[in-house]
Amino acid sequence: MDIDFGRAGNGVAYLKAGWSDPEATETWSVGGASSMLIPAPDARATYYMMLKLRPHIVAGRLAAQRLHVQVNGTEVGQFTLTKPATRACRIPWSAIGGRKVMDIRFDMPDTARPSDMGSGSDQRALGIAFAGLRIFADSGAAVPEDGADTSGESAPIDIDTIAAADRISVGDLMLKFESLGQNCEFGLVQRQCGAEPLSLLRFSSTPLPKLLAALEAEFEGMGSPETVHVQVSANGRELMINDSRFGFLYHAFVQSGAMSLEALHRREVRRVPLLIRKLLEDLQSADKIFVFKGMSAVPEEEIFPLAASLRHYGPNTLLFVTLADAGHPAGSVEFRAPGFLVGYVARFAPTEDASDFDVAQWVRVCREAYRLRLAANWLQPSFT
Repeated sequence: MDIDFGRAGNGVAYLKAGWSDPEATETWSVGGASSMLIPAPDARATYYMMLKLRPHIVAGRLAAQRLHVQVNGTEVGQFTLTKPATRACRIPWSAIGGRKVMDIRFDMPDTARPSDMGSGSDQRALGIAFAGLRIFADSGAAVPEDGADTSGESAPIDIDTIAAADRISVGDLMLKFESLGQNCEFGLVQRQCGAEPLSLLRFSSTPLPKLLAALEAEFEGMGSPETVHVQVSANGRELMINDSRFGFLYHAFVQSGAMSLEALHRREVRRVPLLIRKLLEDLQSADKIFVFKGMSAVPEEEIFPLAASLRHYGPNTLLFVTLADAGHPAGSVEFRAPGFLVGYVARFAPTEDASDFDVAQWVRVCREAYRLRLAANWLQPSFT
């Protein structure tokens, strides 16, 4: 189910209390609480709710806004927003089953009047602007008849499972993973380990908001003659591809002058649709672990919508790799939610030298993620 909160959208039919009139692309919540009523799904499943939000941030006056989300009285999410963002909530079937509607409540303790903030005469106590809401089933979470969601429980890890994860060669291990970006570091890790998988986003710059938009649209329109633009890199040494459909910039691995711009354009228009089809097939088969790396330390609530988006396609697993700290040693991997693992490395490659990464730590993270993927009972048993 998709809800558009813009003036021309369908949002007004579901709004209950605590809302302003819809604006061009969004609707502001007003007061400390807002609510909606939407039809409850019939299929027994765990669900995700994706929210596209814009907080009422005023420089020097209001730096962040908190948001608490309840579904039929069950709290499903707590967020802190400092910029426009997508957030995801995981809704257990116990909060839905047996009800005709989903009564959704949004609590926002940090409302503010523009008139009090020096930003106009508007006296509404504005909370957060809502642009979109999407609800879909988690394709990988089975719900038993008693309604309990056990999909987050891990099975004991036995010696045979550990041995299987330890026995696989580094090159074969790396073929169990597919990069979603955010830059080309993991693609280069795979190369150093002797793995060269064909992958749409392996050497692409994929900022998270653009990646989420592409996944929602199933990459439709990317790779068309109108969106593929060939350009020279900033250092003038190689040709790059800027696909304007979602704003991805990626390496063509063609040196400047080695191929005409027209010939490279024709190559990419032929190649990219094939790679899109392969990525969609990989997402539907859920046979790989998808990798997304941070550029710095990133709040996990910012990354969780990506894990949720992957679960819309199939019972996929996202490995989010971020920076280690005192509580999370380098080389370790932790389970966060069904289909969401977080791995830690001590450092990322610097911008000026993309190949200056710690390959041993990356291999440790991947091997541990693979072990967890084999061992957890919320995964398809065919993954080997």
